[in-house]
Amino acid sequence: MASSNETAVKNIREYAVEAHERQQSQMDVDASDIETRLDATRRELEERVTQHRIALEELRSAPQGSFHTKPSDDPRERLAQLQILRDAYESLKPSVPFLPSRNSLLPSLLAARTIQQTVSGTQEAITATKEQLKHSEQLLRQEESNLHDANLIATAMANRIERLRSQKEAKSQKTPQEVAKDLIDAKQRQKERYDEEMKKLGQAFEIFVDEQLAGMLAAEDLGGPVVGDMMDVDDDVLAIGFTQQGRLKTSKKHISEPRRQKRLDEIWGDTATTEEGQQLTEIDAAGRELRELIEDLFTSLVGSRSTDAYIELERESAASRFLIRARIAQFHPKDARKLRLIDFGRELDD
Repeated sequence: MASSNETAVKNIREYAVEAHERQQSQMDVDASDIETRLDATRRELEERVTQHRIALEELRSAPQGSFHTKPSDDPRERLAQLQILRDAYESLKPSVPFLPSRNSLLPSLLAARTIQQTVSGTQEAITATKEQLKHSEQLLRQEESNLHDANLIATAMANRIERLRSQKEAKSQKTPQEVAKDLIDAKQRQKERYDEEMKKLGQAFEIFVDEQLAGMLAAEDLGGPVVGDMMDVDDDVLAIGFTQQGRLKTSKKHISEPRRQKRLDEIWGDTATTEEGQQLTEIDAAGRELRELIEDLFTSLVGSRSTDAYIELERESAASRFLIRARIAQFHPKDARKLRLIDFGRELDD
């Protein structure tokens, strides 16, 4: 048994030395020699597989009672099973392990397969690590942004607390009369600021009506497209007129002045004439009608204690329809001749 082990170790050492010498030596690769060695390795493996298959068939053909897969409950039979296992291990112990022949390419093939698997696994690990790194970088940027926002909020809150503390200390040192005077001055400054903003908004509204909205309202009142469908509307366009389909007439001939004056009186009535008796154009009349309508709506809302302050419309004009489409005003649910401003402090009615 000892000689068999020494022989196996000696063969392994000789094979390792020979493989190392072949690795260190530089030799030209012969393709035919590699093919021959591959064939020999294949035949060697096939012979080994055949031997294992024969041994397996012998085990399968053995009597069923000669070997049990489970330990027996009978102590004697169990002892016999253990002796069989011991004899099997003892018989395998001195056997020489299977080693490929000296000219076999099996070690090289196994090494190449191991290297290929290692390279493939490394590439997959690199790809997964890149994805994980990209995700981590995104999280880091998000957390840095959150930290920046949190720092800004903390700074703002600290400043606010400091201002409130200073104000509280300042108020504690003032008399009630001085505190009341400061509140009145603050409210007055706030009112002045609101009045200034209201003035700017009013000027912007007047410019918007005069330069853009009034012409489109006049075109819609004259049977043309609704507000927004025709952006450039001037007196020459209105003087030509529109077809029954709401399109601009192809003829460039203007409507006669008497007919145009009659049309103004029928649509806008007294709105088309100033207090001095001067006749306005269609654009001026439409703009004046819109301003008067908005003024009446505001007056009705301010003068009423409730938000259900409706005004009576003399006619359904382009101005009223525009306010409805712009969600600025709404009709009475039961009377389409009544109109009121929408209370923007509440939810819009459906």
